[in-house]
Amino acid sequence: KNSLENLTLPMADKAFVRCADYHGIQFVKRLQMLDDELKQRAEVAAYFKKFDEAETLYAEVDRIDLAVEMRMHLGDWFKVEKLVQAGAGDDSTLTLAWNNIGTYFADRQKWIKAVAYYAQAKNVEKLIDCFYALEDYPGLEKLIAMLPEGSQLLSTIGAKFVSVGLCESAVAAYLRAGDVKAAVDACVLLYQWDQAVELAEQHNFQQIEGLLGKYAGHLLEKDKKIAAIDLYRKANKHTEVASLMTQLAKTSAAAKASPLRVKMLYVLAALEVTKFRQRALIADMTTATRGTSGGSRTAAAQTLDGLMTLDQVGSENSAIEGSWRGAEAYHFWLLAHRQLYEGQFEYARRTSLVLMDYEDLLDVVDIYSFIAIACYYSKHYGRCSKAFMKLESVPGMPKETLDSYSDLATSIFVKHPPTDPASSRARKTDDISAVGGTKLILTNVCMASGRDIGAADNVQACRSCNHRSIAGELRGRTTCPLCHALYAKRISTDTFGAVSSTMGMGQSPTAPAMPKFSAGSRDRLSQW
Repeated sequence: KNSLENLTLPMADKAFVRCADYHGIQFVKRLQMLDDELKQRAEVAAYFKKFDEAETLYAEVDRIDLAVEMRMHLGDWFKVEKLVQAGAGDDSTLTLAWNNIGTYFADRQKWIKAVAYYAQAKNVEKLIDCFYALEDYPGLEKLIAMLPEGSQLLSTIGAKFVSVGLCESAVAAYLRAGDVKAAVDACVLLYQWDQAVELAEQHNFQQIEGLLGKYAGHLLEKDKKIAAIDLYRKANKHTEVASLMTQLAKTSAAAKASPLRVKMLYVLAALEVTKFRQRALIADMTTATRGTSGGSRTAAAQTLDGLMTLDQVGSENSAIEGSWRGAEAYHFWLLAHRQLYEGQFEYARRTSLVLMDYEDLLDVVDIYSFIAIACYYSKHYGRCSKAFMKLESVPGMPKETLDSYSDLATSIFVKHPPTDPASSRARKTDDISAVGGTKLILTNVCMASGRDIGAADNVQACRSCNHRSIAGELRGRTTCPLCHALYAKRISTDTFGAVSSTMGMGQSPTAPAMPKFSAGSRDRLSQW
């Protein structure tokens, strides 16, 4: 030690030889190679762990770089940072110091301090681990924009977001990494099925059908039919939407829900079927147009095939095809009640007779009870008597109810003979037929009034649902009473050439008289 402090290097070399200290011998040889005494003293001070003294000696000879190197060998990165910031090194050395200081704090789980140094060093990989440990997910999300597209670190960020259930952030990371499959898988894993389907559609993911079916089954298992309907609508699966809508309408009807709600569900289901048919026809026509080079006969054959396919789909799913009938049934049910309470008894009677064609959809007791009421107020006691007979013949009717029907019928027909007015005309049913046990939609009944459409009536047809209404019964209305779609205006000219719109104008020549609704009638109706 004395020889080294006095720089008596030969003596120090002999001493290390006698001690068999190989490293000491090498140290002496390195000292002998130095040409500056101050450098030798600095190395000796460092050898004896007098690092501050060695640093001072390096500074005296203007070799701070040697001091930095010494501190780096010692792992004293805090000193390295100070020396470099004082001008003793370059940016790479400073970045190395920041990274090692960050690692020092991370090893001691002092994540906030580690983040500060990793951020200075722009070490995103280490920042990801620190933010994840701190549960600082907004900070982790900001790193997504910092990384270039396609970086592998983006997938790492996405995996960390998935592990804590943050689907949107995970999807953003995976998409920036260019891994669409991982983004869709993350949505599926976190049960964000709607987002998974949306991603698959946007990026033409080939497994969309499987995902859609899996998500829909998941929703239906939890009895979330509305959510499943919304999912199928986003995917343009019109037949599935119509089927679920029809099921929901039947469930609502069985639960005695609002008739207006049931009608709306049936209308929505029917409109989805219409959309399906339109899309299928457009697709067939497009295919036929592209194949016009093969001749018009080929195009016509393809169109015919498309129509046959649509008919086949409709016949395979009678529940979907009957959605318009369900809408009609509850439309006439609501219309008849509105007419009755507005005092339009003859209108209510005619509409109530239409309800007989919907015994498969409406409660038979409700139908004939209403027919009896409407016929009573319109003074058609013969039809009223038949309605009572139908009610008394309904199977499974309790004896108390049958007795009440009998007493009520007796009290009515003692005062009024069971006959209809001589001017009463039977309702035409030529357009109501049965195909395979399922009745077709009504084509000759006015949707606005429930009346049969006569040859002299000016008719307004709906382009959306293909139902017709007598123009005079619309009374200025511009939408279809059934599906509420806007009517197309029809322009006509009078005798003098003046242009006028004929939609909903005028009075039908076959319209029945509308008696006034007295207070006494309102009271009797309430008693019924």
